[in-house]
Amino acid sequence: MEFSKHPEMDKQITTFLIPNDLCKRSGIAGTWLPLDQIAVYAYEQRNVHQKDEPSHFASNSASSIFHLRQDIVLFHPILRKLVNESNGVFLSVQELVDGKTVELQVELFKISRQYRSIIRACLENLQDELTKLKDDSKNELQNYITIFYSIECIWHLCEILFIDVMPANLVLPQVLEWVRFHFPEHERNAANMLSEDIIGLEKNSEYWNTVLGALLQGRIHLVRSLLKQHSSSDSSTFRLIDQILRAMPTFNSSTGASINEYNMQWRHWTIDIQSKIDAGLFNSEQHLDLITRLIVGQEQAWIEIQDHCDVWYAYLVGWLFFTEPTVKSFELGQFAKKVITKLNMNNHLKQLDKVLLAALDFDIFQVIQEIQNMYDNGWFVSHLTDLLYHCGKLGDLQKDLPEFSPDKLRESFILDYGVTLMGHQSLWQVGLTYLDNCPSNGLQVIELLLPRIFINSEAKAQKIIREAKNRDLNNVVHSICKIQGMQSMRRGRLGNALSWALKSQDGPFTSFLADKFLHDYIRRGKLSSVDLLDNLGSGMLVSDRLIFLGKYYEFHKLYQSGEYRDAASLLISLLASKIIPKYFWCVLLIESIPLLESGDLVFSSNDTFTIIHCLEEKKDLPELKDKIEILRLAAARNLSRALIAEAEVTE
Repeated sequence: MEFSKHPEMDKQITTFLIPNDLCKRSGIAGTWLPLDQIAVYAYEQRNVHQKDEPSHFASNSASSIFHLRQDIVLFHPILRKLVNESNGVFLSVQELVDGKTVELQVELFKISRQYRSIIRACLENLQDELTKLKDDSKNELQNYITIFYSIECIWHLCEILFIDVMPANLVLPQVLEWVRFHFPEHERNAANMLSEDIIGLEKNSEYWNTVLGALLQGRIHLVRSLLKQHSSSDSSTFRLIDQILRAMPTFNSSTGASINEYNMQWRHWTIDIQSKIDAGLFNSEQHLDLITRLIVGQEQAWIEIQDHCDVWYAYLVGWLFFTEPTVKSFELGQFAKKVITKLNMNNHLKQLDKVLLAALDFDIFQVIQEIQNMYDNGWFVSHLTDLLYHCGKLGDLQKDLPEFSPDKLRESFILDYGVTLMGHQSLWQVGLTYLDNCPSNGLQVIELLLPRIFINSEAKAQKIIREAKNRDLNNVVHSICKIQGMQSMRRGRLGNALSWALKSQDGPFTSFLADKFLHDYIRRGKLSSVDLLDNLGSGMLVSDRLIFLGKYYEFHKLYQSGEYRDAASLLISLLASKIIPKYFWCVLLIESIPLLESGDLVFSSNDTFTIIHCLEEKKDLPELKDKIEILRLAAARNLSRALIAEAEVTE
């Protein structure tokens, strides 16, 4: 079976082993199940030339059906919080863009930081949970931590390069902060050492590693503080290195200084350091000599320090800090490739490395392609692409790709992500909000998926119907109500079934259920679900049969309350109408007998003639065979009384 996350990706083929002997012998077939499952079962392939006969694999033993479903990382209980919180941020982005905010770029930068804080909180939750587990599920959580650490690292870099506004396009300060944030161990080690406030810290086995690590991250103040705790800090060599580090030029755009002035200061500073190196002032201290050679960008020194960096991009940032302090963002890619080549890593790049390299190379399209391969079920690519789209960064790709459409790319990812969430029993409403923001195909996809959501309670059915009504998807409402009504009917809950039929405004189904009510009354002599019938109101207009049921119930209620004249009037109206079911004529005519024989005259002569006319018209009904003479006699008596009473009134 083949699965491909996106058309632009290479196909990823996954093989599943079906542990079933019958499947192995006969072959298999698969059927899609809503929304994201495949049912696999034993199946013998047949063709038109074979004889139509039972398969020789058929037997009385039970057969197995296997349900296959893609492993959805986001459905883990801890990660569902990430899904819900990021959904709120996503919706705020759409509102922000629709509101046409003046400082849109600034607000989108804040939004990006919100996304990152949600990822960071998710990582903390995963790590907390990891400490509580002792079984094999720790491996699963560790994989999740690796995935979302990579996501946070990539997002942070993309935020710096594509979303943040950098003064004079000087990117190094932000990239330094990026490395410091994701590799804080040197700062932590330094803080622990300095908290002891003792001289002779070099006795600590991690001392020089921490000094060099802080140096490569541009933490000059930490380097100076650590060197001052060295037992030889009062020597001329240590005082000299402290003086050098204190004199290090820093660029500040707020002072009005130009980049050229800063470059000149930097050049003079490094030339001065090189002259001191050439004079052999640091030969007595091996580590200080290495530090000064790193500062001036000596090639051999940077070769010596290669093993000190865990990752190539930490090495890159340290090297740029001392060799290209005014590097522009568009130059990062070429320097990154040089470093990777220098470190012989071209054939050893992992997924994270590839994405970071594409970002540093300002290849947004490649960034998006690479993060599709990350196993997070589309959360990352959909939210980041949406943010880049609203920042206007995807529009630049049209220059290089004539057939490229930023709108379609954004919508495709959001659509895929929304469909993924629709497959979860409690996240489907979150998925709807993403599909709502897909202007081209979102509504059509919602119309297809809503009826396919697994409904395990009437409350959930009501939620789905409400969502469908909010989007004017009347066909979906009709379909779900019909299904729920049929299920209620099969369970013998006629009142509930009729309630669903009324919601769907399904005339034929309502008539069918009304017939069920009337047949049930004929069998039991009692109407069920009277509360529902009592509150039909205008809902009875859905079908003629329901109108009859409602009016008959009203007649029944008047009769039972002793309001015989009103009951008689309503009965005559029903007999004169054309909506009486054939099987119910006998019931109405028989129920007229007590009113005809009533002590008080409730039928006029015209009413009685109507009853007699109906009686003669339906006299051949088998159900009336035993009652026909009684009805005729009762009608004759009532007619006699009515004519006498009407004659007296005339006189």
